Amino acid sequence: MSDRIKIGVIGVGVGRAHLRGYLACPEAEVVALCDVDEARLQAVADEYHVPHRFTDYKEMLALGGLQAVSVALPNDLHAPVSIAALETGKHVLCEKPLASTLPDAEAMVEASHRTGKILMITFNYRYRTDARFLKGLMSENRLGRVYHVRAGWVRRCGIPKAGSWFTHKEKSGGGPLIDLGVHVLDLTMWLLGYPEVVTVSGATHNALASLGKGASNGLPFQGVQDCDVEDLAVAFLRLRNGSTISLEISWASYSSASDDYFVHLMGAQGGAELTVHNYARKDTVRLFGDLDGQPTETRPRLPETPSGHEGAVREFLSCIRTGAKPTASAENGLTIMRLLDAIYRSAQSDQEIRLS
Repeated sequence: MSDRIKIGVIGVGVGRAHLRGYLACPEAEVVALCDVDEARLQAVADEYHVPHRFTDYKEMLALGGLQAVSVALPNDLHAPVSIAALETGKHVLCEKPLASTLPDAEAMVEASHRTGKILMITFNYRYRTDARFLKGLMSENRLGRVYHVRAGWVRRCGIPKAGSWFTHKEKSGGGPLIDLGVHVLDLTMWLLGYPEVVTVSGATHNALASLGKGASNGLPFQGVQDCDVEDLAVAFLRLRNGSTISLEISWASYSSASDDYFVHLMGAQGGAELTVHNYARKDTVRLFGDLDGQPTETRPRLPETPSGHEGAVREFLSCIRTGAKPTASAENGLTIMRLLDAIYRSAQSDQEIRLS
C-alpha cells in the first residue's frame, strides 16, 4: 500500500507493544524508531526491520514523510516530546498517564488544539473484550443506575525497577496511583460515561517501600532513597449524580493479591464485576441479578481478549484516516490527570478536595 501511514515510535521499551500493534495493521508502516539506548534500539529495529533509527527524537521528527508517532517514554518526557511532535505536524499516540504533572498535561492538550493534530492517550485496557462487553451493558442500561463502583489494582510484590524513573517523583509524578491507578480510574470513568466528579478524598502510604521491601524482583533496595513515591494509594470520589467510586491501588502489600485489577459495578438492577488476575484474558467477568426473587450469578463466555495496545493503535490509525476524534481523547487523559492531582493533593493536605 503506497498510501500507508508513516509511523515513528519513540521509546522501544513499552514502545514494543505499540510497534507490534502497528505491524498488525496493513494501513501503517513503521519507518523509524528512537531510543537513547542505542544497543536496544538497534536490536529492536533489526528484529522488526525498521530502516530509520535515531537516538535524538528531534532528529526523528525532522524525517521527511513521517505522519504520526507513538510516545512511550518516562512520564516527565511525555509533554516535551509530544508537544514537539504536534508542533512539527505529527499526530501523537501517547502512553499513559498524559503527563507527570497537571500543568504539563494542560499544555499538551492546548498544543493539540492549537495545531489541529490528534493527541490520543493509550488507555489500552479499554480495548479488551471484557471491558467492551461491560461498556455494552452500560450503554444498554442493563444494570440500572450504577450508584457505586469499587475499583483497584493490587500487587503483592510489584514495585517496578526501584531506583529507576518509575520510583522517583520528579520523573514519574507519583507511584502506583499514576502508574496503575490511571488505568482503572479511566476504565471506571469510561464505563460511567465520564461523569462530573464533585469531591475527592485520598491517602497515600510508603510503608513497605520505605523499608526496602516489595520490589518486583524480590530484592531489597535502599528504601526512600530508591523509592520516594507511595507504594499504596486509596481514594473516595463523589459524583455530581450522587454515585460514588472507591479506589485502592498498590505496588506492594502483605495481602492475598498477586497482580490483580478490578472494576466492580453496583447497580440498582444488577451488578457486574471485572476481575483480572495476572493479566488473564478469559473468565474475567461475573454478572449478578435476581430471578424469581432469588440471587443469580452468570459468567459469560467471552472471546479471549486480544492485545489492548493493538486496539488503541487501530483506533489511532482510523482517526488519522477519517479525522474522527479518538474515544480515548486527550481531554479524557486531562480529566484523569486532574483527578490524580486532586487525590495527591488531598493525601498531602489531609483534606477533601472540592473540584466543582
